[in-house]
Amino acid sequence: MKETVKHFFVREKGTPINVETTGISICDPNQSHLRNKPGMVIIEYVFEGEGTIYIDGKKLEVKTDDIYILPSGISHEYRAHHKNPWSKYFMNLTGSLAESLLASFSLNNQYVFSAPSLKGCFSEIIRVSFADMPEAIKQSKLASIYVEILHRLHQLNKESQKSSEAVSLKTYLDENYNRVISNKELASQIYRSPDYCLKLFKREFGTTPYDYQMNNKIRIARSLLHHTKNSISEIAEFIGYENPHYFASMFKTKVGVTPSEYRKKFL
Repeated sequence: MKETVKHFFVREKGTPINVETTGISICDPNQSHLRNKPGMVIIEYVFEGEGTIYIDGKKLEVKTDDIYILPSGISHEYRAHHKNPWSKYFMNLTGSLAESLLASFSLNNQYVFSAPSLKGCFSEIIRVSFADMPEAIKQSKLASIYVEILHRLHQLNKESQKSSEAVSLKTYLDENYNRVISNKELASQIYRSPDYCLKLFKREFGTTPYDYQMNNKIRIARSLLHHTKNSISEIAEFIGYENPHYFASMFKTKVGVTPSEYRKKFL
């Protein structure tokens, strides 16, 4: 097996989310790994190949573009396919919040998810992990990506019964959270009229595409303000606002307090 691994320094005891390792695994045929009640959450994205996980007496097949999440304290074994071994991005986390968020997003009783739209999140994990920046900033950015992955997996589960066109529209908005998408641009994704898309989106999700985008940006910003030490300007840029003052004004309109005031609640 070939691995590129980034190890992080252990942070102070009691840190809600602590990223211990990230990296890329290129596995050999039939390669297997057994963990006996690991004390960490393991989340991996298979970008090529396939394999099998044995957990809780279940045999779970995993293929390209699948994500699997293994909670802490649960013994498991996973094995690469003998003809088409998997290659994976991975992140291992500890901390009370890393574990409890699985239940918060209703992901604690499901291990494997088909999520090709989340490949970019895992690519970003690798980019951040090996970027030239302080470890504390890396931890904050990686924690925010972890929260975003869990949220989007939760949404994918909820949308499994939705119209395929509606899901395509919402996926496009989720993937482009760092800018504002017009109804015309959104409609072009499924070759429909803007009016059709507006009515479809509102029927399936109970809100307009624009309001969904704004609420999504606010949700991401609140999570970053709560769980990271990123500056207000960095958070504004992350969700697509070059002007942090405009972002602060929009945030106060939606939340009722400024980003700085909101952050002080969790200090």
